[in-house]
Amino acid sequence: MEYSNQLELYKSLIPAFKVKERLIRASGVNDVTTNDIWRYLATYRWQHSTNLTISDIVNDIIIIDVELIKCEGGKL
Repeated sequence: MEYSNQLELYKSLIPAFKVKERLIRASGVNDVTTNDIWRYLATYRWQHSTNLTISDIVNDIIIIDVELIKCEGGKL
């Protein structure tokens, strides 16, 4: 599936973000949001990537280490 803009892609990824949020909350971290995850991955993982598939993107969302997000987001 092709996405015409980032907002369309973001909206299609909301279920994956919700899963990641539940995993993060279960680990006791309550200050990382969907937007934090999106910004981190868009800036540090996907910015220079090409030919990403939706499965690559979902995998990145699920496996990202919350400490990376917190550190890069200035939350530590």
